[in-house]
Amino acid sequence: MDLKMNPERWQRLMESLHLPSAHATFDTLVQAYTAADRRYHNDTHIAHCLAELDAAAPHIPNPEPIELALWFHDAIYDTHSANNEDESARLASAFLTEVGAADELTATVVALILATCHQPANLSPAEQWMVDIDLAILGSSPQRFAAYEQAIRQEYAWVPDAIFSEKRIAILHSFLDRPVIYTTPHFYAICEDQARSNLTDSIRRLQRG
Repeated sequence: MDLKMNPERWQRLMESLHLPSAHATFDTLVQAYTAADRRYHNDTHIAHCLAELDAAAPHIPNPEPIELALWFHDAIYDTHSANNEDESARLASAFLTEVGAADELTATVVALILATCHQPANLSPAEQWMVDIDLAILGSSPQRFAAYEQAIRQEYAWVPDAIFSEKRIAILHSFLDRPVIYTTPHFYAICEDQARSNLTDSIRRLQRG
């Protein structure tokens, strides 16, 4: 079992949400996140997200639905598809329906996963935490951010350099052009300035070719 996705942690989460153990679902998630073509959206990303959640948890009133959404949010990831968040949300919804979760929990988790489409929107407080956790990598150290950028390029190795650069610049600008990247005070304080520096540097490198 891959220790980056801890089965004991999964079990504790299931217990806290009063859900069955669902060991088979845990195994399915591990298999998805450890697929050979995953370079960034993998088990390491999930482990990092969970670590960010733990650091922010004292500020979050109800972190368990966010944690469950983090486990599922990139379970489906196909670089040729524009519907990964939708498919990941459907997978989570099917799981929660199967184990008899309350409709409110299912709707919350689905909304949290869909929030990682990262389209400007009026987000709930929980969705703001979800988005900021997923985007924390943008405000990481320059070395870790560079590794992230390299991993993203590897996931999209099939895209020609010129097209990749054009699309990537547009994506990075979409974040940089926002009034704020992080909407929670916690992540704004620790990530905002570094994220803007990282994004600006990355755009310059891509423009240089």
